[in-house]
Parts: sequence; C-alpha cells; structure tokens
Amino acid sequence: MNILPEFPDGDVYDYGIDSMTKFAPWTEQIPDFTFDPRKSFFEILVPTADTVKYKFLLQTLSFNNFNVLITGETGVGKSVIVKDFLNNTPEEYVSAFVNFSGKTSTQNLQAAFEGNLEAKRKTLLGPPGGKKMIFFIDDLNMPQLDTYGSQPPCELLRQTID
Repeated sequence: MNILPEFPDGDVYDYGIDSMTKFAPWTEQIPDFTFDPRKSFFEILVPTADTVKYKFLLQTLSFNNFNVLITGETGVGKSVIVKDFLNNTPEEYVSAFVNFSGKTSTQNLQAAFEGNLEAKRKTLLGPPGGKKMIFFIDDLNMPQLDTYGSQPPCELLRQTID
C-alpha cells in the first residue's frame, strides 16, 4: 500500500507540505523577496526552493528537540541559511554561533558554552529562564587533529550532546 501520492514532476524530495494540508513542490513555496539596500551583502538571502526546503527541515527538527547536522560542498550557503533561520526564530529560543577553526580547543568550546548559558545548579548549565538554546557550530571539521588522530573539541561536543 502506497501512502504517498504520485509526484508528477520529480520525486518526494522535490515536494514539501504546504500549510500542513497537501504536498506541493518546493518551487511553489518560495516567499517573495524584497531587496533591502541597508543590509550587508552577507545578510542577504534570496529565497530558492533549496533554502525553503532546508529552513523547513531546520524548523521541524530543531523545534522538536533534534540535533541537526548539515553537510555539503564549500560555498553552497549552509551557514547563511542556518544564520537566517536562527535570526528569525520565535522569542522562546536564543541562539549562539561558534566558529571552529584549526586552532579551536576544548577550552574555547567550553568558554562558548559557559558564556552563553546560565548556571542552573552547581554542575548544570542551561539557557536563560523559560527559553531554549540553539548552538550553531560552523566548520565542525576544522579543529586540528591531536597526536592520536582525534579532534578534542568535537569529542567535547559529542559528550555534551550525549
């Protein structure tokens, strides 16, 4: 039994749920774009079928307490899409940006966590009262490998998520 409708143009990945009622191509869900000359070049995001799709996935997963990992080639706009999404989240969410580099250490990551979270108890950190925190870690693969071939900041991040 097939519960999905037939997709005349493309496959299931070319369609999203429009207004939570029916499947519609992502190309039909692109919002209108108005150029704002006061914004810097790096703040401008022209909506496309892909940006609409990725924002939908980010919203659906993040707002349902799932961790999200976005991968792709360099320069395709992953960071711009995520930053735009985080800048437009509801007020119940706060966010922080952490950029990994070749010199990122576990101390840098710990400082980023401690600088953006409040002490709830002696050994527990959390977002400001009544809010949920979303951390955006950019360039996850950048920390330098240690002697044993591991990336300690990535391991600290994994332990934090666990």
